[in-house]
Amino acid sequence: MLNIKRLTLTSAIIVSVGLLAACGDDNETTVTIPDPNPPEGIEACFWGGPYSIDNPDANFAYPDTGATYWHAKYTLPKDATLKLKGEYPFAQYMSFNSYRQDASPAFALKDKDIIANMDSINPFLQGAQRNSNKRGYEIELASGEAPIIPLNNTLYDYVQDNGESLLLYRVYVPNKGKDVTGGVGLPTPELTLGNGQVLTGQAVCDTLQSKQELIEIPILPDQTYASLRQNNPATLNPIWRAVYNIQFTLRCGFLGQCDGNPVRQVPWYANLDNQYVGTYIDRDIKPIAVIRGKIPKVPSTVNGDEIFDESDAQVRYWSMCQNEFYSQKVTGCLYDEQVTINPDGYYTIATSLPSDRPVNATDECGVGFLPWSDKGDGFSIVAGRQDNKTDGLLLMRHMLPAADFDNAIQNTSVPGDEVEVLGEFLPKLEYFTKSEFEALGCDAYKSLPQ
Repeated sequence: MLNIKRLTLTSAIIVSVGLLAACGDDNETTVTIPDPNPPEGIEACFWGGPYSIDNPDANFAYPDTGATYWHAKYTLPKDATLKLKGEYPFAQYMSFNSYRQDASPAFALKDKDIIANMDSINPFLQGAQRNSNKRGYEIELASGEAPIIPLNNTLYDYVQDNGESLLLYRVYVPNKGKDVTGGVGLPTPELTLGNGQVLTGQAVCDTLQSKQELIEIPILPDQTYASLRQNNPATLNPIWRAVYNIQFTLRCGFLGQCDGNPVRQVPWYANLDNQYVGTYIDRDIKPIAVIRGKIPKVPSTVNGDEIFDESDAQVRYWSMCQNEFYSQKVTGCLYDEQVTINPDGYYTIATSLPSDRPVNATDECGVGFLPWSDKGDGFSIVAGRQDNKTDGLLLMRHMLPAADFDNAIQNTSVPGDEVEVLGEFLPKLEYFTKSEFEALGCDAYKSLPQ
């Protein structure tokens, strides 16, 4: 059984939800998970993780199965300078994000904004040679908030008074044949002290008091959630809503209070380069949910394309994921280059328990498949609680939209404008029994809405 801690990080959430004065618990439930095997090599003492579906202990905060994540948690000494030296991965995307104490992102440094070393190229720039072996870079991890004009190649930790810093490093969709780091390993830290002494290797980690144990899961107090979950957020005709913040997620999803102008500060260690829409689903309605929509154009990378070409792209990356709402575990995702586009220009994805998977939910029939967790919302992660077993949560991501792509999630601004903004890129969802969907045959898309 997982060890449950209580941290006073989200009392404001409970107050804002307004439902739960009677619950008597204003503390956040935080699940602490055993340390997995750390990375190998000289950077092993600096990085913790990996966070991915393949590392069950680190499957939380709604990760994307197209990505792998590592964290660095450290305390920077006064007047010291911390640098990371690395190589751009052979991948679709990489970035660094720093985080506030509430697990919301503070600052991001993405691949194409990192200036390469003098003898190298940045393979994420338009027209660049993606597979060049000269791909080195160096960034600085700086204390405090970013200035109005941030310095080049600098990630700001938004920590004051020599507090503990937290950053996440992400690699999305390595080229086929490359490992999860994109074939280049993890960036290596170098620390220069105030007296000019330069430290490398284990000495860096010792001086920074680096922590490799997994970061804590910021989840709702179980009493708060139990009260909220008396209201089933799923409906026969699901509504896709942009993700703004925890308060709005709870008010809107569980209490139906979806008005106002919520601030967009996505929690759960989100990536500043992504925005999300989500919807709740329920197998009690029917056991199979079928999703239809359009995928924005993306740059082709997974097969090791020689040239990085975003000239026709609308976003850098797209994915659709099935998740457990309470535990934040992902059960499966499909990303852009994994999805078959039907002859009508739309994709078709079915999600169900594996045992309910229709025989025509196959790549050959042009239907993607996402497994639905038999734990539903995963509430049993808390001792003594029972799963709402038929629940599901779908999340769709848009990353780094092109300036002229008006249908990006990033262009939503008030609750309820998702249909108008996303248009045909906002999915439609319909429920089926297994026999009903199988009766549509191997060209099921012809019978489904666009």
